[in-house]
Amino acid sequence: MGQKQTYPSLRIQKQSTKNKTSRSKKLESKQLKVYVDNHEYQIEAPDSTLTCGWLISEVIRLSNNPSIVSLKTLSNLEIVDYWLTHFDRPLTPLRQSEKLTAVFCEQLQYDLCLDHFEPVKVVGKGGFSTVSQVRKKDTGMLYAIKTMDKHFIRKEEKVSQVLTERRIMIRARHPFIVKLHWAFQTQNKLHLVMDLCPGGELFFHLHNIGRFNEKQARFYFAEILLALEYLHQENVVYRDLKPENILLNIDGHIRITDFGLSKENITKEGRTFSFCGSPEYMSPEMLKGKGHGRLVDLYSLGALLYEMLTGLPPFYHKNRSKMYYRIMNEHLSIPEYLSKPCKDLLKGLLEKDPQVRLGCTNGLEEIKNHVWCEKIPWDRIRDMTITPPFRPNLRVSNFDPEYTRMEVDPVFSEDNRTSVDDLFIDWAYYSEMEEGPGKQVPSDISLSTTISKSAGFISHNSTISREESKLHVTLPKISLTEIQNKKPRKPPQPLFKLTEEDILYSQENPDTL
Repeated sequence: MGQKQTYPSLRIQKQSTKNKTSRSKKLESKQLKVYVDNHEYQIEAPDSTLTCGWLISEVIRLSNNPSIVSLKTLSNLEIVDYWLTHFDRPLTPLRQSEKLTAVFCEQLQYDLCLDHFEPVKVVGKGGFSTVSQVRKKDTGMLYAIKTMDKHFIRKEEKVSQVLTERRIMIRARHPFIVKLHWAFQTQNKLHLVMDLCPGGELFFHLHNIGRFNEKQARFYFAEILLALEYLHQENVVYRDLKPENILLNIDGHIRITDFGLSKENITKEGRTFSFCGSPEYMSPEMLKGKGHGRLVDLYSLGALLYEMLTGLPPFYHKNRSKMYYRIMNEHLSIPEYLSKPCKDLLKGLLEKDPQVRLGCTNGLEEIKNHVWCEKIPWDRIRDMTITPPFRPNLRVSNFDPEYTRMEVDPVFSEDNRTSVDDLFIDWAYYSEMEEGPGKQVPSDISLSTTISKSAGFISHNSTISREESKLHVTLPKISLTEIQNKKPRKPPQPLFKLTEEDILYSQENPDTL
């Protein structure tokens, strides 16, 4: 998955930036241009703390068009467009004389189907799936749709795999796991409508930057660990932890996605014998085929931390067979620049014998109590009140251009009407009514209700709940040939030189770890 960008996609803030300067920029007046039905409206925002809700109410008032549900940039900026759909967010990302256009509500017929969504661009692609950014026509909200080919699923005997993914996503209620909103099917495709994470893949950013320092890596490590802790409490083993499956939301917090290789009903002492996962992150017990349990996720967590800190997975080699040999037999080599506690944590997580691996006795609680993690405020991490070390770049795409240059129309040009297949008869799913900052303002609320100021951001906290019933489906075994035939992942490039326009959060920020 080669990246071709020549600039960092994560923004770093210089330590010399004065609070007074940033405050004055935040309060400056902005002149905006909004186009509605070929008419241009000049709107002055007295200061940038006014919200997107205020802006859309002004557009509705000036144009006298109540069917406007959202706004978008003329240049299709992913994060700014997503930002504009959240009414409680301030106008900070908008530039002076920013040009916007109105998004109108379309009356939809029939039950939920592909026709209810307007395709925007492709943002990801897998072996038998495509992920597209879409806009829902009646609300203007942006989502990601994962589309899977039924013929390929049947041919490769992956029916139970995709059913497991859908079932786990329906159950999952955690702030660091991608939320499933709807599931439906057409004649030839299965569709999952999920949260859009406009920050892109953690792998994309790690590739552009090279590697993280320990403070930055500790933040992501903590959020990922809490997501794994929740899955293990639900007796789910994830089994595919890697930077490509870690997405960043609009504020830089992580979201775990892709549960196709996950296994349900694995208790603390439970074991399973499927051979699956990404080769770079496979544990020794997985490669030996002697059965594995929850501890494979702890090994993968260690491998992910190692890659964040060094730029490559442990035991990495372009030759797949040699990499397998290294994972099972060679001693772990750790760079000298890492701290002693960090080295000790990596050794514990990447222990080849699962019976003595860190976490084998008390699970993830052992990791949380490790000296490298002792200063992590776990409650604040869970509540997302810690400022992420990076915020995705607001003005450029955070997705691999290999995907965004692809044509999105072929996914939406065929069999748009809902259809039911006997193999996927219970596929359809509709989530509960949406709440929070993305909720559209009802038509009976006066315009003055939406005119408010907000200096901060809304925390997208989710209630963690359990479902009593858990279905058991055995995943099909994946052959060694299938794993070996996977193309080796391209290693990250060296560190990029930062320009004056690259703004990173200060490492001295008291909210960072």
